[in-house]
Amino acid sequence: DPKTNGCPPDLDRDKDGIPNDQDACPDTPGPRNPDPKKNGCPAAAIVGKQIVILEQVKFATGSAKILPASDNILNAVLAVLKDHSEIKRLRVEGHTDNVGAAAMNKDLSGRRAASVVGWLVKHGVDAARLASEGFGMERPIDTNETPEGRQNNRRVEFHIDDSAGK
Repeated sequence: DPKTNGCPPDLDRDKDGIPNDQDACPDTPGPRNPDPKKNGCPAAAIVGKQIVILEQVKFATGSAKILPASDNILNAVLAVLKDHSEIKRLRVEGHTDNVGAAAMNKDLSGRRAASVVGWLVKHGVDAARLASEGFGMERPIDTNETPEGRQNNRRVEFHIDDSAGK
């Protein structure tokens, strides 16, 4: 191959110890994960105009109280924000499934998004960089006909609204 000038191909491009053929994110280092779709991927990473997370932010049922189990994923988002000062504005979106009244879900999703913003501010992110919005059940990403689909729809997303030079 002329591109490699006779050298063998790099079997671990991101140098995370996971061979490219087993690494779901071969160009970004991350830890081993038994899920092949997450193996070798960082917990949080910039993908396009989002900070994509591999785990969901967990809340107490029917509440905006963030559970301690979410500290790791929120710390990963925090690290991305600290490493990328060019992200001038991040919109935290809350989403729910279709169980319950639409107005209640919209309110809950908004309170959950605001709770995540509060967590990030408490951990050192300038509040001026953050906004929150709740969409309730308005923007499903999966079916609401199965427990798994409803679980996927209950989520927090991180959207980059304004970044310098991008």
